[in-house]
Amino acid sequence: MTDIYDSTKPYLMPEKSNVMVYVDGRYAVNPSDPVLKRFAGVRWITVLGNYDDAGAADYEYGNHIYSQPGALRTWVQGRAARNMRARVYHNRSDTGKVLAELYGLEGRYEHWVATLDGNKLSAGYLPHMWAVQYAGGVNAAYDTSILYGEW
Repeated sequence: MTDIYDSTKPYLMPEKSNVMVYVDGRYAVNPSDPVLKRFAGVRWITVLGNYDDAGAADYEYGNHIYSQPGALRTWVQGRAARNMRARVYHNRSDTGKVLAELYGLEGRYEHWVATLDGNKLSAGYLPHMWAVQYAGGVNAAYDTSILYGEW
């Protein structure tokens, strides 16, 4: 198990780490941005539902993929149709909503659950648990997640 990081300000995340950055929305990072060369590995997050370029969807209030009915399901199906992994980032309190939205697609996506209270849950908390974001938040430079799945 290892830690991974995400932030709306990539230059604040630890060098030589594995990070998640935004491919679209307000905090989009250009794939050619030199800041990305600081990291060992980079994966992309979408808030809009870009299933071609983003392996994670930020399913939280305020994002299109959260507020638009069916958007998360379409994103997971788009990833699955391309044989690409789909990781759904969601707050622990939204787990039921994610499970309902993606009913019938079990095994086609992984969970990245946010607790932000120091609780790392466990790899078996949910089927297909990818990671748990246990530290960070609005006032932090970056968020920290423990990776339970494959990077």
